[in-house]
Amino acid sequence: MSGRRQFIENVLKLGLASAASLTTVGCGTPVRPGVRSTGVVLDKLFFEHDLPEHPENAQRLVAIDKELERRSLWEKLTPVQARLASNEELRWAHSQNYIDEIESISEYGGGFFDPYVGDTYLNSVSFEAAKMAAGGAIQLNLAVYDRQVDSGFALLRPPGHHALENRAMGFCLFNSDVIAARALQKYRGVKRVAIVDFDVHHGNGTQDLTIDDPSIMAVSIHQHPYWPMTGKAEMVGEGEAQGTNVNCPFGSGAGDQAYLKVFDEVILPKLQAFQPQQIIVFAGYDAHWRDPLAEHRVSIDGFNRLLQKLKGAAQDLCGGRLALSLGGGYELEPLAHSVAGSFEVLLEEPLTPDPLGPSPQRENDYSRQLEELKQIHRV
Repeated sequence: MSGRRQFIENVLKLGLASAASLTTVGCGTPVRPGVRSTGVVLDKLFFEHDLPEHPENAQRLVAIDKELERRSLWEKLTPVQARLASNEELRWAHSQNYIDEIESISEYGGGFFDPYVGDTYLNSVSFEAAKMAAGGAIQLNLAVYDRQVDSGFALLRPPGHHALENRAMGFCLFNSDVIAARALQKYRGVKRVAIVDFDVHHGNGTQDLTIDDPSIMAVSIHQHPYWPMTGKAEMVGEGEAQGTNVNCPFGSGAGDQAYLKVFDEVILPKLQAFQPQQIIVFAGYDAHWRDPLAEHRVSIDGFNRLLQKLKGAAQDLCGGRLALSLGGGYELEPLAHSVAGSFEVLLEEPLTPDPLGPSPQRENDYSRQLEELKQIHRV
């Protein structure tokens, strides 16, 4: 039996376990009391949302499963049971008309949300899978906030950071991270949440949904100009939210040095000024130098070091409260190794040496752009 199947069976068994031995987290996630560990969210619906010829397909999770099993990481993780997000929770980011439209397309067997663009697909289970992804993100973030687990990673699909209030795009249906941030605020009274996005494509949906909300800081490191052609550095927030939208765009050829320096010199000072009570990470690995859908040159070691910095920031600012959700990454080998490396960072396990090494191409120098970002963000 694969690690993934055993894991799903364990989650289902945990959900049926005696209430006397479990603590209820959030809206029904059972976790054993007194356990301090790394949580993980996975559900069979995340495999069933699938279009094999599409770059965002279920083989991404299969590859991650195999690498976690190979490194004997599954048994070190704590299951956090996903659930379907309610319509009310989905409305924290999306209109009811849009939710109904996604449900209707899925009920009729699926298709592309916008056939003229043809990038975001649905099949007959996609509506349920997207609701489970949003609910899984909620459950993980509540478990982390309540200190039932130290940190965690939701291996969810479909992803969410491009999803707008009324539109699916960029493989994304519901913006799970924004919904999870608002769940922390509504269910736990959290005042400030930071969403840090290192997917190579700008999180335009997260930006749009939080641009005038001073209680959520949206941070994005991304390639620009590049699809979706948003994410200029000058977009810093609106009204009372001025300064809470932090875009860190780099052109093609940015790599480990640019990502790590912009974190140290721009993102960390912004987080320190904001003082988040929890950090949510949209963990996309398509900035890897082998990824076919972008032109950045980050290594697996670079992702590990970046997450170590994020983990350190969470420890300093919010008691270590750090929750990841799966973003991009479309070359299976670097994706699987990168996700496994992230789990090693969260678990504080010895890091497996980067099997793919650094980019064979030297990364471009973005020191001038970094200085411009420091001026824009006043750090």
